[in-house]
Amino acid sequence: MRLKQSASRLSLLLGALLSAAPAFSADLMQVYRDALSNDQQYLAARAVADAGREKGPQGLSGLLPTIGATANTVRNENKYKSTRVDSTGNRDFNTNAYNVNLTQPLFRWQNFVQYSQGKLQVVQAEANLAEASQDLILRVAQAYFDVLYAQESLKAVRSKKEAIAQQLEQAKKSFEVGTVTITDSQEAQSRFDLATAEEIAAESELDVKRYALRVIVGKDSGELNRLKPQAELKPPQPASMDKWVDAAEKDSFLVQAQQLGTPTK
Repeated sequence: MRLKQSASRLSLLLGALLSAAPAFSADLMQVYRDALSNDQQYLAARAVADAGREKGPQGLSGLLPTIGATANTVRNENKYKSTRVDSTGNRDFNTNAYNVNLTQPLFRWQNFVQYSQGKLQVVQAEANLAEASQDLILRVAQAYFDVLYAQESLKAVRSKKEAIAQQLEQAKKSFEVGTVTITDSQEAQSRFDLATAEEIAAESELDVKRYALRVIVGKDSGELNRLKPQAELKPPQPASMDKWVDAAEKDSFLVQAQQLGTPTK
């Protein structure tokens, strides 16, 4: 239930932050839904949870009666000879038997222990899956906004390069008419070359961030929906780190899973 509430709050937050997406762009919720079906780490956690859920029925089976059934059939072929001369006869028939056994142990302590452990393992599996789900939300959001940040960084670098390119063009013209020295022209060229190198580095960084998102989602998400121009992030409530730490120590799914896995004395 808490996981569903977290997803609902995330949806409301994203609706307030992200601008209306064109038909071809993907928002964060769409990327998250794709990750639910493709992220290998989450899928592995879900498979482990499915296996853990079977511990409950397996433990319960030790408390339930066992039923066994057997059946057999015997073919009888009898031949006999009459005392009369040249008189013989046959008598063929089947013998069938059926047996059903029901066994109910009155008390086996180890079976009750296994049943109790099975229930705990089911709860632990659900807690681990909830933790994996929250971890997926964080990883998707981090990768998503890393791509947006890399895009903005590349945009800024290209704007800077464009301004430097204009300065370089102006420096070349000024050098031709003799108003600046060759040193000034060479310095402008150096700044342009440095801006070009920064542009290449920013493009590579964007490719790396896109690849990181693609690994989680399992495919290329294409163009991503951007933040609204006036997007505002409100501080968390309560605005106290100690209270959040206390809440995490009590309610964190990871803590709950570890507590369930700790043997009791």
